[in-house]
Amino acid sequence: LNPADHSPPVQREPDSELPLLGSGLRQSIRRVRVAPGDKPVALTFDLCEQADDITGYDRAIINMLRGQQVPATFFAGGKWMRNHEEKTQQLMADPRFEIGNHGWTHGNLRVLSGERMLQQIVWTQGEYQRIRNRLAHRAEQRGLGALMDGIPRQPASLRFPYGTCSAESLRAVNDRGLTAIQWDVVSGDAARGQSASALAREVLRQVRPGSIVVFHANGRGHGTAAALPEILKGLREQDYRFVTVSQLLREGRPETVPECYERRPGDNRKYDALFGEGTE
Repeated sequence: LNPADHSPPVQREPDSELPLLGSGLRQSIRRVRVAPGDKPVALTFDLCEQADDITGYDRAIINMLRGQQVPATFFAGGKWMRNHEEKTQQLMADPRFEIGNHGWTHGNLRVLSGERMLQQIVWTQGEYQRIRNRLAHRAEQRGLGALMDGIPRQPASLRFPYGTCSAESLRAVNDRGLTAIQWDVVSGDAARGQSASALAREVLRQVRPGSIVVFHANGRGHGTAAALPEILKGLREQDYRFVTVSQLLREGRPETVPECYERRPGDNRKYDALFGEGTE
């Protein structure tokens, strides 16, 4: 643990606003209902970091996704991006990947409210845009500026840290044009001691067409890198195809609920007592 760093980003908010969300994209999105016979699945990886720690970057996961040409969505904390700027630019620049918002310092947005809640959301948008601007400058210097057109100017989705939200924070996220992306498949990789084979079995058991799977790629996905080959192989054998979250949302009808939870309503309220505001 380090001394808590609550310092704001250099750019505290994005330069522009996202388009307003349609009614079907508001509330908490758990999965997407897709056409019969179609079998898309979105693999998502959280890159969490609180105010008093600096987490890692699990290159074995990213390299495996790249090697097998698997699209993925990474939900990155703003402070994590600031501490891993080069890696963030690499994820941005990879056409198979996209980055979503995961709060500035992994704050519990069911406990935080008002301005401090908004900072978790907006500061992360601003930090992403600052890093993207630096990437654009590098691309222009190398004659690759046209490639920036495919990289979003700011994240279009947010995953609530701890999977917790309040009516206030859910509304604040949606009102800023951000889809709130939960999941319907819990990998369980945050738990220490789980074997890679058990993790793979659990993911393959839960997945269905239109699923959103949650993993971690910040060094705290225990067994994820070892389980990923079996997961990818098993899903391909069942004729699943891999998509980003944004692509999945375009291909079907999101299933939404007015609250945030892990597997069933109310099952993550324990985190309020365990972590409080959640930022350290």
